Amino acid sequence: MNEEKRVLELMAIFQDGDATESQIAELKDLLKEDEALLALARKQASLHAQLSIVLENEFAAERRRMKFISAVKESDTDQFVQGVKARLTRRRWFSRMAAVAAALLIGFGAAIYFSNQVQPDAIMATVDRVEGVQWHGDLLQQGEQLAVGQSVKIDKGLLEMDLDGRGRLIVEGPAHIDFPESGKAVLHQGRIVMRATEKGHGYRVETPQGSIVDLGTEFGVSVGQDGIVETHVIEGSVEAIPTRGKSVTLLQNKAMRLASDGGHAIDADAGKFYTQMPPEHQETVKSIHWSFNETSGNVARATGELADAGDVQPDMVFYADGEGKAPERVKGMLGGALSFDGVGAYAESGYRGIEGGKPRSVCFWLKVPEDFVLTQGFGIVSWGRLKHWGEVWQVSVNPLADHGPIGRLRLGSHGGQVVGSTDLRDGKWHHIGVVMYGGSQPNVGTHVILYVDGVQERVSRRALQEVRTEIEQAEHGVWLGRNTSFKKHQERNAQGKFFRGGLDELYIFDAALSQAELLQIMESGSPDR
Repeated sequence: MNEEKRVLELMAIFQDGDATESQIAELKDLLKEDEALLALARKQASLHAQLSIVLENEFAAERRRMKFISAVKESDTDQFVQGVKARLTRRRWFSRMAAVAAALLIGFGAAIYFSNQVQPDAIMATVDRVEGVQWHGDLLQQGEQLAVGQSVKIDKGLLEMDLDGRGRLIVEGPAHIDFPESGKAVLHQGRIVMRATEKGHGYRVETPQGSIVDLGTEFGVSVGQDGIVETHVIEGSVEAIPTRGKSVTLLQNKAMRLASDGGHAIDADAGKFYTQMPPEHQETVKSIHWSFNETSGNVARATGELADAGDVQPDMVFYADGEGKAPERVKGMLGGALSFDGVGAYAESGYRGIEGGKPRSVCFWLKVPEDFVLTQGFGIVSWGRLKHWGEVWQVSVNPLADHGPIGRLRLGSHGGQVVGSTDLRDGKWHHIGVVMYGGSQPNVGTHVILYVDGVQERVSRRALQEVRTEIEQAEHGVWLGRNTSFKKHQERNAQGKFFRGGLDELYIFDAALSQAELLQIMESGSPDR
């Protein structure tokens, strides 16, 4: 008799509850020697649902096993029988439960045996998308599979992976994550969002301060450089298990911080995480472009499909407010550029910008002076109106310490903002990209990606606010160099009226550009290949 037939025969005996100790030992030996036989046993067993417990986690399985065996030994009523098979007689129930307990012991022992063996061909995850990633460890290509024991280390960017059918994982750099065994990941640093499938329920994310176990759907986990761990439930629920302290079940819109002294509840903020990757646009992308290469005059000509649409005048007209001077023509990265004095220089186009929550990209060359002044950071490029939350779109150099580090790239929408991490206050030209991918309710905190010199920015701070840019009721078109919160004839503005610095080669697109497309523009000066 071959081994497969023998395993099936022994399993049949187990199902009848008639296995002897020698038969148990024989089956145990067979399953230890060959993982394929173990898989066959699980597949054929009518008690597959109970046996699959051993696949979740060694420690969780041990706890469940002890509780299960205890229930078998101590139960003397029909209450426990009801969940298994209502029509079983009391004697029949005990024989079947004994078989379950024995098979569970065998499966648990075999699972431990095989977990101690390195299985390089076991797939833990597959790389689906790479967006703006700067690798710290091994470079991974799209479609590449990660085996048991492999790690992912990135300094910047977004990475999306499929967890072998258990769910999808979005990793935001800087991050370091290990995949030691099936159904488990170890997050040492960074932010992740997991959306679990039914197969992925029970997936475990271990951190320096405890573990997060998925109980259904979507959650985020972050591990900061200070070692503090947070988990935020976006949908469904998780079990948070601090290294010190009691485990807690967290439901949707709940969050917990885990530290060396235990864990405590915090306000949930899904805006701390990227919950989806930027969509890859398929349609033809339209743009409007101002090169600022004219040698004289107070007008910068606009070109592109968006410039030709409608009956407005898309050219940029230069203005001077109060004691300031109009934008000055200077040498830029590619020909001419504009310099704004931070006192009263600004420019305005009849083109009104991208509206509502539609996808968009803005890119340009920027020079911020070393002697940056806090009241001269707002309003590099902006459009929309300030009347209601989310109706403005304004790119700035962050001047507000309570919103994030000073001197970093900032995108604000009146009520929400996202702030980068690169200090721009060095008097040098940097290529800037601000990309928003659309959706039913795009949010400045979760749908915007910042780029500096072609590299995706690590977000230092973000705050949620739905983007619903209002252009029809706005009093002006696209502004350069002027803070949207500064209104005409307003004498003072605590946050500053005008931007000081240089601007060159401004593009606005009606789609979310990829990193490769932004690099193309940065390196060649044109989106056309």
